[in-house]
Amino acid sequence: MAVLFLISSVCLSEDKPTGEYERQQEKLSHEGSPVGKVKILIKMSEISLKEVVDFVKKGDLVEADKSLIRYNDVIRQADEVLKSSHRNAQKNPAGFKEFEISLRKQLRKLADLKLSYPVDQQEKISQAIASAELAKEDMFQAIFGPENIRRGKGRSENPRKESQ
Repeated sequence: MAVLFLISSVCLSEDKPTGEYERQQEKLSHEGSPVGKVKILIKMSEISLKEVVDFVKKGDLVEADKSLIRYNDVIRQADEVLKSSHRNAQKNPAGFKEFEISLRKQLRKLADLKLSYPVDQQEKISQAIASAELAKEDMFQAIFGPENIRRGKGRSENPRKESQ
C-alpha cells in the first residue's frame, strides 16, 4: 500500500507542470485582453522552461527538446499577440515590459542550460535562444521606438566613408 502511494505521488509530481500548463491554456482561451493573454503566456513559457530544466537534470535531452519546442511556440505567440494588439507601447507599456523582463531572465537560464547540452545536440536550445532574443528585441523596439535602438555596427555600415 505504501509503495502504491509513493508511486502515485511520484507520477503526480511529474505531471504537475503539465497540469499547470493546461490550466494556463484554459485561462488563455477565455482571456480577451492582449495584456492578460501575454501575462498567461509568460507563465506558460516559465512552466515550459522549468520542464526543460527538470529534463536536463535527469539527462533526458529528447524530452527537454520537446519542451523547448513548446517554449518556442509560446514565445512566438506572446510576441504576435502584442504586435497584433496595435497598442502604443511607448505610451502604454503594460504587457510589453513584463514580457521583455521575463525574456531577459529566461535568456540567462537558457544560456546556462545550453552548457549542459553536447555541442552536436544544441539545435533546439539555440532556436529557443534565437526566438527569445528576437522577441526581446521586438519588445525593446516597441517600448523605446526603433529610432532609439542602437545597432552593434555603429552609425555607418562603412567606417571609411565617415573618415573621408
